[in-house]
Amino acid sequence: MRHPSRFLVAVSAAALLSLSACGGSDGSTEESSSAESSAPATPVEETTDAPAASQSEIDVDETIKDDVLGNTIKITGLIRDFESPSHANIPEGGGEWVLVELDVKAGEKFSGGVQGGFSLYTADGELAGSATSILDDDMKAADLTPWQTASSGEQTKGWQAFQVNTRSDAYQVQYKRLAASVIGGDPIPEKIFTVDLPAS
Repeated sequence: MRHPSRFLVAVSAAALLSLSACGGSDGSTEESSSAESSAPATPVEETTDAPAASQSEIDVDETIKDDVLGNTIKITGLIRDFESPSHANIPEGGGEWVLVELDVKAGEKFSGGVQGGFSLYTADGELAGSATSILDDDMKAADLTPWQTASSGEQTKGWQAFQVNTRSDAYQVQYKRLAASVIGGDPIPEKIFTVDLPAS
């Protein structure tokens, strides 16, 4: 008999996206963080045949542990002012590309895993940048592996890019666990986990 707590019923469309199964015959859905939709948008210029991007990595040793869902998210690296030849308009406008290295182990208690939910904030708690996959090709050209979502019980490691339109001296990474209900169990409340990143 299956344990009833292994099945989630999302309390909202966003929660369903966050905790729905990823991969296999059940289908997969990637979460779009609420912060992504609220971050200011800046048109991105693209060029072709650009040289490989450059980077200077900073070691980070921070861990987010979600004991309720069993997820562990380690922040292991930071790259400030990532040089993206194909999207140079962001730093030219006073912003920067920030890359954060994530080592994610999704718990096995529930389906869904870790599909996203990452945002970048200033030290004062203001939204600084939204997660994006637009730099995946530039990261690969720089021998950096883009981060991939982690299904239940899976572990993935890679770099998550953030578009920052107004550069700041220091940032925080926020991970939002969306609320959900559990069939036969207590509801799971929304929770935000915050990690400070090294200042420039």
